Amino acid sequence: MKGSKNHITVAIATLFLFIFGVTGCAGSNVSIDTAAYKTMTVAFPWSPASLDPHGSDSWEVMRSGTGETLIRLNDQLEPTPWLAKEWKRENETTWIFMLEEQVRFHNGNMMDANSVKGSLLRSLEKNQRANDLLQIEEIEVLAADELKIVTSIPNSALIAHLADPSTMIVDVTSMEEANIFPALTGAFKVKQFNKDESLLVESYDNYWGEQALLSEVKIKYISDGNTRLMALQSGEVDATTDIPIDTISLLDHDDNIKVLTAPSLRTHMLLYNMNSPLFKEENHRKVIDKAIPREEIVNSVMLGQGTVANSPFSDILPFGKVERNEGEESIEQLLTQDGWKKNSNSTWEKEGNPFEVTMLSFPQRPELSVMAEIIQSRLATEGIKVNIRQVENIDDALGKEDWDLSMYSMLTAHTGDPQYFLNVFYRSDSQSNVSHYVSNSLDTMLDQLNETTEIESRNQLAVQAQETINADLPQSFIVHPKTIFGVKNEVQGFTPNPIEYYYIHSQIDVNE
Repeated sequence: MKGSKNHITVAIATLFLFIFGVTGCAGSNVSIDTAAYKTMTVAFPWSPASLDPHGSDSWEVMRSGTGETLIRLNDQLEPTPWLAKEWKRENETTWIFMLEEQVRFHNGNMMDANSVKGSLLRSLEKNQRANDLLQIEEIEVLAADELKIVTSIPNSALIAHLADPSTMIVDVTSMEEANIFPALTGAFKVKQFNKDESLLVESYDNYWGEQALLSEVKIKYISDGNTRLMALQSGEVDATTDIPIDTISLLDHDDNIKVLTAPSLRTHMLLYNMNSPLFKEENHRKVIDKAIPREEIVNSVMLGQGTVANSPFSDILPFGKVERNEGEESIEQLLTQDGWKKNSNSTWEKEGNPFEVTMLSFPQRPELSVMAEIIQSRLATEGIKVNIRQVENIDDALGKEDWDLSMYSMLTAHTGDPQYFLNVFYRSDSQSNVSHYVSNSLDTMLDQLNETTEIESRNQLAVQAQETINADLPQSFIVHPKTIFGVKNEVQGFTPNPIEYYYIHSQIDVNE
């Protein structure tokens, strides 16, 4: 009996040790898994209205690392393979694409030529930008991994334009179901979306490329630049884009945060509403342009983080080296020619009406509001009154509100090619021609550009187009800014890029 008790005691002890050992192993496994589960939180200025990859906010969707296009642009802005592994041009309007074969959408379905065709057709239906970029007449499936695209006119920029986010490839069946997130092909898939607040994406296990190093990325949408900065300083976010330039010196003294900069393809500019009674007149546009202190803005507002803009395109581009003709006439000469006189208050007036204008600005890019105030002050010393009105959504305001001038910022060569921006922003019949600028001679140049294939000739046409734009002055180009990020030291791979929609990718990491 006593021996039995001893055996029981040993058995219980053995069982206890076994359970302890298993529990200890389980605890170790949890610890290992937890260590491998890496997350990161970033702050972006704009929230997409929806996650529709073919909607008006396709850029914001692609920035999340969830979407991919047939073509990707490299650091030199050259088109490189992505979901399309190779392509060839059969004639002026016909292109053949070979697709990657092991790509799965986020719902598990395989990507093939049929699904790519369906996605591109949906893009053309939903997004005018895609139509303007691609000029597609027909898409034909040749094989499971082979697609033919025929354009309605010769479109030499088709390959570069297929890198535009509006052409993201999605399983269209996922867009037909309510309460289902889009099934895209990126390294991350959508987990949760709270409009105007945040987007949570998680690593996609069946990703066809390099597996994501992070398990989750949370994107917080914070429109105010200073609030984004405070979120970074407090540790609420690990990284933020578009930090206010005047706060760089603060971050330089923070040993836990890095400031990263890179040249961008963006242009900060001042728009003229050529439907405005005042700015129908070229001399009035010249007056405003002459009053813009570009060098001062680069030095005082941008703190040297940018260059003076002479044209829509940055001079880092081969078609961006354009001279700006300032003219010899003074502001006083230009206004006097048009019948303006200064009154007793040193304000310009004509037929009893003062030279007074409304300028729009917006908070997402705080440096623009500072520029607006500098221009306002400079014009005040010249006898012209500028009333600045802040709006939350600048694109909506330009289409709906009365305005004379507006601050604006545009990624002008987002596919590394001049064709799209020039056609969309300046063609007489374009819906995106927000300045209401009409030039038959420019339209003819753009027709030539669209049909020209040889690179040097395209660049020359783009330069000629910009010279025409500078002469007619539908906008004043102020500065080509650098892209500025603030990131914690532990963050690796989240870096500024001239192409602003490749920010989140599979190789971002956080070293803990």
